[in-house]
Amino acid sequence: MQSSPDQAIVAPRPELLDVREIFDFLVSKGRFILAIAALTFGVFVGASFAINPSYTAVSRILLDAPKDYILSQDYGSEVRDNTTFIESELAVLTSSSLLQKVVDSEKLTEDVGAEALEWLKGAVEVSRVGLADVIELSVTSHDPQKAASLANAIAQAYVADRIESRYDGAKKASAWLGERAQVLREELSRSEGAVQQFRMEHNLLATQSGSLTGQQLSELNIALINARAELATKRSKFEQAEKVLRTGGDAQTIPDVQSDVVNALRAQQAAVTRKEADLLLRYGEQHPAVMTARAERRDIEHQIAAEIQRLIGNLRNEVEAGEAREAALARALASASNQSTVEDQVGVQLRDLERIAAANKELFQTFLSRAKIAEEKSTLLNSGVRVITRADVPAEPSFPNRPLFAALGVVLGVALGGASALLRELLTSGFVARRQVEEMLAVPVLASMPKMKEWSGTAKVTAQPVAHLERKPLSRYSEAVRRLRLGMVGIPEADRSQNVTLLTSAMPGEGKTTLALSLAYSAVADGERTLVIDADLRISRTTAFFGMAENVGLVDLLTLPIDATEAISLDEASGIHVLPAGAKTLNPPALLASARMRSILDEFREAYDTVIIDAPPVGPAADASILARDVDKVVFVVKWRETSREAVAEGIRHLGGRSKIAGIALTMVDGSKLPKYGRYASLEGNVDLQ
Repeated sequence: MQSSPDQAIVAPRPELLDVREIFDFLVSKGRFILAIAALTFGVFVGASFAINPSYTAVSRILLDAPKDYILSQDYGSEVRDNTTFIESELAVLTSSSLLQKVVDSEKLTEDVGAEALEWLKGAVEVSRVGLADVIELSVTSHDPQKAASLANAIAQAYVADRIESRYDGAKKASAWLGERAQVLREELSRSEGAVQQFRMEHNLLATQSGSLTGQQLSELNIALINARAELATKRSKFEQAEKVLRTGGDAQTIPDVQSDVVNALRAQQAAVTRKEADLLLRYGEQHPAVMTARAERRDIEHQIAAEIQRLIGNLRNEVEAGEAREAALARALASASNQSTVEDQVGVQLRDLERIAAANKELFQTFLSRAKIAEEKSTLLNSGVRVITRADVPAEPSFPNRPLFAALGVVLGVALGGASALLRELLTSGFVARRQVEEMLAVPVLASMPKMKEWSGTAKVTAQPVAHLERKPLSRYSEAVRRLRLGMVGIPEADRSQNVTLLTSAMPGEGKTTLALSLAYSAVADGERTLVIDADLRISRTTAFFGMAENVGLVDLLTLPIDATEAISLDEASGIHVLPAGAKTLNPPALLASARMRSILDEFREAYDTVIIDAPPVGPAADASILARDVDKVVFVVKWRETSREAVAEGIRHLGGRSKIAGIALTMVDGSKLPKYGRYASLEGNVDLQ
């Protein structure tokens, strides 16, 4: 696999968050989260018992609508819809003047001191209950008895203050209205006197409906109109009667010339006419009876005509009388009009004086009525408010609320524990799973070496794996070593001649030497001729493990004309051939980069089945980078969760990229903490096969 040295880390393909990863995170970090939650819960519960408890007593006050004593009007509906009124009453309840009365009445200065007023201000809270005209008053104190007494005292002081303020307002209104009524009475007397004086000076008589001349003028107008109407009617009747007579018409058809006399004569005429006709048929025209009847008929007709003339004369007389009456009324109206014109010239001033007098009278009556009402109401005042709920002595503290504290402790503890676990997980710089390494570095993970807890705390930790491999060949650690060896051999380019393997790491303490010895022992156990070269010429842990610090070694082989067989020692217990570090040197890189080093590696490649080089870390020294050019493959050792990803990537870059890296070996892996779900899920565990 070829790659640029500067592209050691490959950005992983973003994937959607798997719910199983969240579950795995909660399971793996459950103990940590529960520990933080339990600690937080304990702190909150302890604080709830350590804090001095405070008790809150609550009283409720119902507000009634105020009344205007001047206008005697109830503004209840307007006030109830006006939040400004409620806010004003809230301000009164927390005012210094009101609270000072409570401080004095309850003698708080003896208990609290000079700062009693400020303390009470801080202890009092007032608020409106929803949209109702109800104020909730609460007082908080460490003494429940004091909290209740202060709440009730403030409520009563507020009620008394309202009574006092309304009484003072009513008295002031009554006094002002009385004074104003006296002034208006004087003004009314002056204005009425001015009207009377003006009438006397101009000889103006007045009636209930106005001036006398005006009343006469109005009556004459009405009489003249009626007279003219009556005259027109009579004239029409008379003219109609004359017209009928001139044209030779029957006057009997005129309704206004009818009378009882005419009707009686006409009845007689009809009877005589019938008699005459009867006699005429019986005796003829020359009979005396006929002549008598005809004479009687003519006499009756003359009487009817005379009576009609008399009636028409009456109509003429009525017309003449109506004309005379109309003329008299017109003359009287003209005279009254002349007098009214004279009076109108001074009437403007009179009416002005009368309007002033009327306005003063109405204003005086209004103020006098209001003054009487205000004076009466001042004796029947109530506070306008009433206490609907008295404060009782609280049985439970309002703070701290211990159940709430406990609940908050649990919630915040779980949240804090989860956040801490998440932060701890995010701050973990190392690799936690095989797939994570392969995604980010594009280098296969050959094996995950389990952490053996029984090796911790021993003097010779390096010796434990070798003994473990011998004692438990089927253990998880033994299987991991075999898997690593299989991965090293199984790369596509590998063949039996490429058997020189370099083990290095990014930083010290990653288990590189332990792994090198484990690989060597496993190879020997499989019957391979195995050589371990201690190329860490500074610390030389492999040399120390075999106790060959005084033996001839690699440095001697590279600097002295000796044969390789003289520098190689056989460990009888394990069957491993060992090339120790040998003598100390001041320039390890120069020795490792020499042609002599390359030649002896070629020699070892032919002489041994497996050659394992324990090289120093690539971070502190350049030795591993130099040796990487001459070996067949490199196994990069990474400590699980500990070695930072950046250090691993930088180490791979120092080795010249990934061309010779067979893979990565994760060491000290705690199987119980491996992800069980999600894209980084692992099948490895802590169960041994033996």
